[in-house]
Amino acid sequence: MNIKQVVDEATLYANSYEEISAQQVSEILNKHSFAIVRGLISSEVISKAITQLKKSYSPDNDSPATGENPSDVMDNFQKLSIGGAEHSGVYRPRCMRTFYNPIWSDDIYGLREVFRLTAQIRNVIYGKHLNYAVNSVEDGFWTAARIHHYPAGGGFLVSHIDDVVPVVQKAEGISHYFQPVIVMSKKGKGVDCDFETGGGFFEVYGERFYYETHCELGDLIIYSGATTHGVADIDLHKPFDSRKCEGRYAGFVTLYKKFERKGQLDDYVKATKTIY
Repeated sequence: MNIKQVVDEATLYANSYEEISAQQVSEILNKHSFAIVRGLISSEVISKAITQLKKSYSPDNDSPATGENPSDVMDNFQKLSIGGAEHSGVYRPRCMRTFYNPIWSDDIYGLREVFRLTAQIRNVIYGKHLNYAVNSVEDGFWTAARIHHYPAGGGFLVSHIDDVVPVVQKAEGISHYFQPVIVMSKKGKGVDCDFETGGGFFEVYGERFYYETHCELGDLIIYSGATTHGVADIDLHKPFDSRKCEGRYAGFVTLYKKFERKGQLDDYVKATKTIY
């Protein structure tokens, strides 16, 4: 695989959502399983947001990996997920922290417009109206704007294909699944880098493609539901220290279904999976 050629072919340049063509993105995804959109989000905005997050971070705010009410994640909410996540019915080991920051909640990181724009790009690709489920719950869906943090010293997410959210979406009439990821960390050994080893990857062309090696802060990485992906161990040569907030960050604006009680998502997925 010629990495440079793949990156060049997979990269779109745009200054606004009007310049994004769903058909063009689809063609790139069909060829390479992922697409890169560059030019929409300022790297300075991302840097300021992560600096603000680190200033406000406290490990005392970590909630357990499971057990929260569905309404908790519909507001600013922090949780630490370690283990196999077997409670969901899917064994998927990980070590990661999630900062939920919905668009309608307090803009504590300065990312509201970044999340809004990314959700609009998502909607363009889905063929929905521009602000579908962005500012409110629509058709039972809402935008789970959030930041994933993979701590230095071993943060990771096992290689997998998404098989929970796509099932929920398909059962509600959304036939295609795409996931935009906001690049929020720089990989390398310079003083301006956030982590040195590991990072987000796709398994394409028979090997792992570590996309942060080729991306800039603020890039959008879009992958399809058939793409195998994960996060390789972040900076294993460093000690794990929960008092610090170093490591890799990435942003998401996934369409989540609104549930009313604990365990309802697990029940829903188990029931809907039986019809496919």
